[in-house]
Amino acid sequence: MSIERAHKIVENYKFHTWLVRHILEGITHEESVLSLPFETNSMNWVVGHIVTNRSHALEAAGVDHGWQNEVRELYHTGTPSIKPGDKAVRLETLLNYLDESARLLQDALENVSEEWLGENFANYRGEKTREAHLNGFHWHEGFHIGQLEIFKDFVLTIRKS
Repeated sequence: MSIERAHKIVENYKFHTWLVRHILEGITHEESVLSLPFETNSMNWVVGHIVTNRSHALEAAGVDHGWQNEVRELYHTGTPSIKPGDKAVRLETLLNYLDESARLLQDALENVSEEWLGENFANYRGEKTREAHLNGFHWHEGFHIGQLEIFKDFVLTIRKS
């Protein structure tokens, strides 16, 4: 890795990838679309939303990937929650996209320069440096990862009943 800041970004995304996998270990796709007993997103929507934001992070890093339209259609900010019977990307597929995104980010940031990280980049969140976009999307997914713990506890409670 050519610069420490790029290395830190990669490590942060890799840690979040591991954490999501750890939290969701043993959760089935069918369980991921269950809803809490009040109006909220499902676990599947939250994971898909994290992957959607990874898609935007990949764009900021200059990386093409084939699944951006699939996830953005269903999981972008403002899309309806995913519930049983709704069109959804399978949880296993979303987790594979998450893994792939971490590898693609690592490859993309392997030899970047300070200047490249400091370049302005514009997307739906406005214009800011590539580094600011990458760190902002990482912060956002951390917020949603915290929600996954609640959904997992909900699923485990249902399994017991």
